[in-house]
Amino acid sequence: MRILRETLAWIKDLDAKQICWIDGVAGSGKTSIAKTVCERASTDDEITFAGSFFCSRSTGLAAQRDIRCVVPTLAQLLALESAEFCQALAERIHEGIQDKEVKTQVEQLLLSPLLSMKSSGKPILFVIDALDECGGDTDDGLLNDTKCRSVVTSMLEALVSLTRSDPKLPIKVLVTSRPETQIRDTSVSNPDYSQILLLHAVNKQDVDADIRRYIEETLNTKLSRKPKIRAKFTERDVADLVQLCDGLFIVAATALNHTFSAGVDAAAAKFDRLLNASRDGLSAGAAAPLDELYAIILADAAGARWNEAELPTLQRILASILSARVTLSIAALGDLLGLDVRACLTYLHAVVHVPEDDDEPGLRTVHASFGDYLFDRAPDRIQIHRSIGHDVLAQACLEVMGKRLHFNISNSLSSYDANPSETPNNVLLSLAYACLHWAHHTAASSSPGLEVKIDQIFRPRLLFWLELLSVIQKVGLAAGLLRIAATAVSQPAATFVRLLNLS
Repeated sequence: MRILRETLAWIKDLDAKQICWIDGVAGSGKTSIAKTVCERASTDDEITFAGSFFCSRSTGLAAQRDIRCVVPTLAQLLALESAEFCQALAERIHEGIQDKEVKTQVEQLLLSPLLSMKSSGKPILFVIDALDECGGDTDDGLLNDTKCRSVVTSMLEALVSLTRSDPKLPIKVLVTSRPETQIRDTSVSNPDYSQILLLHAVNKQDVDADIRRYIEETLNTKLSRKPKIRAKFTERDVADLVQLCDGLFIVAATALNHTFSAGVDAAAAKFDRLLNASRDGLSAGAAAPLDELYAIILADAAGARWNEAELPTLQRILASILSARVTLSIAALGDLLGLDVRACLTYLHAVVHVPEDDDEPGLRTVHASFGDYLFDRAPDRIQIHRSIGHDVLAQACLEVMGKRLHFNISNSLSSYDANPSETPNNVLLSLAYACLHWAHHTAASSSPGLEVKIDQIFRPRLLFWLELLSVIQKVGLAAGLLRIAATAVSQPAATFVRLLNLS
């Protein structure tokens, strides 16, 4: 895996930046990479593996979600590994340090002892996985979500300060997290201070190849003594599971854990039952860990950003993303809905891929199962009816066409001129989308009053609409789109005739 190779090379390069941030959406394999790095580093004579801390909100262990435990744990682990560090730490540690702010912990438990050590010429590696999962309300006085966002920020700034205090200090800090706001807005996201590896930017074919390798190695290892059972897992089975994973390691891990949960003898049968009859979805049991992950992410986001009055806006945006017929850009969806889409999705980068460029198409959920969760299994407060996205987009498309369609949209000097070879700048993605897809959303919508809007907004602009389709070289779709739209009104045949009646 390219990310793994780059990470291991970064550790040994003492001239490289001292912090590496692996940024990936939920389930993209961050923890798998972190665990593999720890395994490789612990057996590599060229690396001093100082220690690791794997944060988690799903294990039930309070310490794994209390950020105040991270630095003391790392210091203790390095003290067990290095007698020199242990002595330096003992000389500088103060009572009650475990309750101090993170900045003080980093200075007293890591920086001061490390500066007193003689360099061995080997990198000293610390690994902190899933830092964004620190926090949460508990019954034992630990930090709540609001406070933890602030402390996560403090932790990252303290780590950056640690590495910048002495560029020659041979430490390497590997941090993995989802692209949460409190992390993206810190110095760790500055390429001048950190090496940044984006898992969602890795080529899809490379990710699928890594997932396939993970599945096959797991099957080969667990069934090494059961060749007849291993033979039941065909290439088609593996390919179907890779396709189902859609780039997320967590789906593969969940599926394989489920497959072997009753032992190797039952594995083949459980695997067959795992994939449903259409071979394009997980069973309810296998989807449960993903649902738990989605519930945590949405609960965090709701607590940080939305009140009851704002929740419908979020639902409109998510429903529109899920119902859009092609991936839109931030700017296009914002134009259609009249909303600041980027601001509304600030806390949902873990489950929604949000392009950095507002004009870049690609706005989508990171995995199809998130849409299934929102439609079918999410709590009532956040659950979205399947027709909402079409209701919203049908209205939005008609309104955008009403505002933007006009005579000579191509800005031609004469009607004899050919259409421009490139789409004119005034034909925005939102308008092109509206003209191409309004009919499909109208046909799928359950919103009342669309027949009136079609008659009031679309019919007077029919020629303008045809002109735009001609400009974007899609005029051949016009008749089919009108037939689709006609199915949405109470008298489709009559309406279709009226739409074509230009007199």
